[in-house]
Amino acid sequence: MPRPRSGRSGSRPAFPEPFGGAPEAASRRNIGNDPSYLRPSRLPPRPPRTRRLEVILTGGGLFLLLTVVWSWWAQGGSSRLAPATPVPTPPPAVTVAAMGPPAVPTATPKPPIEFSFARFESDPAIVTGAPSAGVPNISGEAGIIVDVTQREVLYAKQPHKQMLIASTTKIMTAMVALDHAPIDRVFVVPPEATRIDPDNTVMGLATGEQLSLEELLYGLMLNSGNDAAEAIAYGVGGGGAAGRARFIGWMNEKAATLQLRNTRFANPSGLDDPAHYSSPYDLAVMGTALLGYPDLRTIVRTPRKIIESSKVPGRVHGWFGPVNLNSLLTSYRGAIGLKPGYTEDAGYTLVAAAERDGRTVVSVTLNSRRHFSDCAQLMDFGFRRASQLAASG
Repeated sequence: MPRPRSGRSGSRPAFPEPFGGAPEAASRRNIGNDPSYLRPSRLPPRPPRTRRLEVILTGGGLFLLLTVVWSWWAQGGSSRLAPATPVPTPPPAVTVAAMGPPAVPTATPKPPIEFSFARFESDPAIVTGAPSAGVPNISGEAGIIVDVTQREVLYAKQPHKQMLIASTTKIMTAMVALDHAPIDRVFVVPPEATRIDPDNTVMGLATGEQLSLEELLYGLMLNSGNDAAEAIAYGVGGGGAAGRARFIGWMNEKAATLQLRNTRFANPSGLDDPAHYSSPYDLAVMGTALLGYPDLRTIVRTPRKIIESSKVPGRVHGWFGPVNLNSLLTSYRGAIGLKPGYTEDAGYTLVAAAERDGRTVVSVTLNSRRHFSDCAQLMDFGFRRASQLAASG
């Protein structure tokens, strides 16, 4: 049935019946047109119990209403009525390019590596290099052999002399790289890294190639790529000339941490520079420190590494096959690395390490004519001398 336009229902309104009246009489009257019917005087008096009930219900309703309003207010309802407060915009994210590479957590600092000269200096024959003591006659201007296991010097020739060190520099370059970047981080080769004198040893990098730090470290430590050294310094340092300078600063900071008193770095590759030098003793400490890096320990004892070319987005680069220039790996029993070098002014340099019967030795020769032969003789003497000292207590 259509709803009346007045909005009222079509059935008779159910008003209360007058006290004492009959339903039939009410039904015959036009209740809706008789306002007097609803006057209080015409309504029957309510019992006291009903009034009490109404008071109780009214009070309870008001209490419930106040509770709801209070809850709404406590939950922030008032903020809907107050003017909106502008939310401060967070500062824009800083890119890695702007701040340099993310810091890599470093291990808990270890005690400095120190080698005792006490027992070496207590034997005059060995100190003077007497042939009767079995001391090798090396061609290098300076050199040393240390027992890594016992932390003592077995023989030394001008151990603290500051000298040019050529590519043995890359021992420090590799350690600093892993101190400040994860080994799987990918770097883009900058044009500066490819502008190396072609007469110098290179990995063969091209501008824009994308290689992981691990791949660059193989090119750095096996075939002594100066371009790999520059790519690492620029990349790990954060890019640009400032990044390269930052990386070299880290090299000098690590030298100070290792307490290398006769060492200074001016570049990451070892090219000759009056402000770039080290000593046999300091290089022995560096070589020992490198052996504490498992990844680098694996790299420096690898004869050859094949790096397949890649066209994967973000990893595009050519093929590389760096070969380890340390011939002792295949000619000396127990050899485990480390790094040879050469420049016209520095001569031949080498930091070598070997293990036999649970003992590790590190040898160094600088400005040598026969660097592999020098270190082989030093290590032979070192193993013999270490056994003698162990037997004598």
